[in-house]
Amino acid sequence: MDPKSRGAADLLRALMGAAARFSETGGSLTREYFPHVGCEPISDLAGPAVRLGMRVTLPGHELVAELAVRVTDAGFTIGGELMLDDAEPFLTLPPIETADVDKCAALLHRYAEELTVPARLEVGRLLEHGC
Repeated sequence: MDPKSRGAADLLRALMGAAARFSETGGSLTREYFPHVGCEPISDLAGPAVRLGMRVTLPGHELVAELAVRVTDAGFTIGGELMLDDAEPFLTLPPIETADVDKCAALLHRYAEELTVPARLEVGRLLEHGC
């Protein structure tokens, strides 16, 4: 396998891993707080960008955790945010640009963690306070 093909395969694996992390977290939240919490995946390929994440619904609220990967002239830009009720994001992960596929894969993994952990805490906080 040539280096470009290997890089593409590694990036695809990293994207699938990030998507799985959101899916596992959403499923866990749904099981833990059933019937008050529902979750649907965000998975969108739009031109030179990929969006991954989860939309969590609970009584009176919607929480969105989302990663975005954009292809740029210099490589990739990875960023993420956590929003409650379509308001301004209350957590924004800074966009990082890299041409290195391994660094991009590591950032996808790290950013998925940095969004799912506080999302889980926020859902618990909202339900604890009666939404």
